[in-house]
Order: sequence, then structure tokens, then C-alpha cells
Amino acid sequence: MLREQFDEVLAEFGALVKQPLALDGDGTATFTVDEEIIVNLQYLEESDTVVAFAPVGAFGGLDAPDAGDKALELLRMNEPGGETEGCTLALDEDADLVLAMDRRNALVLSHVDSLASWMDSLVRAVRAVRERFAERFPLEGED
Repeated sequence: MLREQFDEVLAEFGALVKQPLALDGDGTATFTVDEEIIVNLQYLEESDTVVAFAPVGAFGGLDAPDAGDKALELLRMNEPGGETEGCTLALDEDADLVLAMDRRNALVLSHVDSLASWMDSLVRAVRAVRERFAERFPLEGED
């Protein structure tokens, strides 16, 4: 029952962001914000939980000279009340990618406004991390 309700909310949200959104056979949906942020949603049937995650950017390798500083910065940003607005920052070591992730029970996503607010928080978190990393760890030639 919650899955069907979420399907409806997701379709309404898709109309709001002008992208057709529906869960596929695996319970996933993807959309793009401002052609720069890819947001993935996955519905977990067994727990009626929706997981949202968005790539923030490349970490730069665990063997890079500044890897320790970057890891500490990710931990600082994960602190409660920080710029990530409750999202968790994680490192996908295999893909060398920083992810912003969060999850909600489908019950609290019963209206398009609640989904939109949640997605707005996730997108703001991605932007905040990207901005912080650009300031603290500029790419060579960006000074």
C-alpha cells in the first residue's frame, strides 16, 4: 500500500520538476537537477524505506597526498547541524566517489511537498560539499 502511495507522490513530483518519474522494476528512479546533480531514489519493499543518493564528485584517490585532509573534511561535514542537513556523506572507494545519502520511511513521504522538501535538502547538501571542496581542495590550475 505504501509503495502505491509513493508511486503517486513520485509521479506528482516528476510533474513538478518536469521530468517523468516512476520506479522501475527494481524500485529505482533517477532524475537530474539543473543538469548537474543526479539524484537516485530506491524504494526498499521489505521496509517501505526510500533511499536517496547523489554523487557529489570524485574523491581523488585514497593514496593522494591530501586524502587524509579530505577524509577529515567529510567527517566534519557529517556532524549534526552541518551543511549536509542530515544527509550522510559516504565514500565509494571502488568508484572513487563521494556520495550524499539519506533515507526516509515512505509513510513520511505521503505528499509531494514532503518529497520536494527532502530532495531540496539533498541537493543543497551536494552543492555545499562541492563548494567546500572547491574552496579547500582546488584542482591544479584553479588558483
